[in-house]
Amino acid sequence: MAGLTNRWAVLGLVFLIGLTLPMQFQAVPALAPFLINEAGLSYTDIGVLTGLFMFPGIFLAAPGGVLATRIGDKAALLMGLAVMLCGALLFAVTDSYAVMFISRLLSGSGAVMITILLPKVVTDWFVGKEIATALATVASSFGLGVGLAMAVLPSLAEMSSWPVAMTLNASVTVVAMALFFVFFRPHKTPEDTFSRPALLTLDKPEFVLSVLAGIGRTLFSTGYVVFMSFMPLLLISQGMDVVEAGVLTSLAAVTSMISVPLGGVLSDRTGKPNHFIIGGAVGTTITCLLTPYFAPVLLWILLFGILRGGCTGGIMALPSQVLRPESRRAGFAIAAAVYFIGMAAFPAIAGYVLDATANTAAPLWFAGLLWILIPVLLGAFKILQRKWGVQPQI
Repeated sequence: MAGLTNRWAVLGLVFLIGLTLPMQFQAVPALAPFLINEAGLSYTDIGVLTGLFMFPGIFLAAPGGVLATRIGDKAALLMGLAVMLCGALLFAVTDSYAVMFISRLLSGSGAVMITILLPKVVTDWFVGKEIATALATVASSFGLGVGLAMAVLPSLAEMSSWPVAMTLNASVTVVAMALFFVFFRPHKTPEDTFSRPALLTLDKPEFVLSVLAGIGRTLFSTGYVVFMSFMPLLLISQGMDVVEAGVLTSLAAVTSMISVPLGGVLSDRTGKPNHFIIGGAVGTTITCLLTPYFAPVLLWILLFGILRGGCTGGIMALPSQVLRPESRRAGFAIAAAVYFIGMAAFPAIAGYVLDATANTAAPLWFAGLLWILIPVLLGAFKILQRKWGVQPQI
């Protein structure tokens, strides 16, 4: 089969691939009550295992970009999905913390290729067109995956067991791999025939701005993950049962399915993505700070899902403003390495904050801090972009 040639059909396939990573990433916090009660883990352990999924990317993002240049986007993505699947299945067959630790490192190693290449693939197909819309749409797969894990896995674990829930969660990856293998073909870019080593294609402005773009992606992603991971614990502490807390929290993901793509569309059509980034970040910060103290909590969860949508497309599109076609794999690899550092560290910090304070509201304060740093990051990015005269690439 020749593969898909319509960019919107490709986006749909990429969306499905993007869904597998957050479902694997969020499986541990979604099953946290069961892992704590049945495997004897602490909140810090849950935070460590959650963040550990992203830890390999700190070291593998740059080599992953080089490998993808050699073997191609399709082979690299299939390899990443296979490795991530193996890690998930290993986690499902053990109750040893040490083996869980290793399995999360394995899954995270596979997730590296997905994190690097999905935004790169979308940029190849949409740059100069509806780039913020497309990147916001594929980024919304992360929010949906997190929400699905929070809503579905506790129910599955309660009906059967947490290992069964983990195994069924991994089955989504098998389906995605099969469809991707059959239908995907890469979009040819100048980088595909560029002969220099991948990282050497970056000049200084591209490198620095890729780092800042990676920080921006880290802040909105970890701000979302911390909120979604620790909100159920707040609700449980207020008397809600485990399943109801997970379902209620997942409503933030449901609203995000509308708000994130809509934020991308409005960013493209108005040509003012910075307005949506700043407004979304400030509004989401306020929501994180108020949620623990004012009823009804449903209102704040829905507002969180709505307001965060303004940030995603504009932040995800930042690399497309500064990377030449031949620099995209390298630039996205650098941004991903920064992203992995934050994603490995911040959930663990949130878990530690909860253990240290014994206050289930504290992780939401931490999430608010992450969101309010986004306008600061954006300001630094725009100042340097203007200083170096780096123009959007098409």
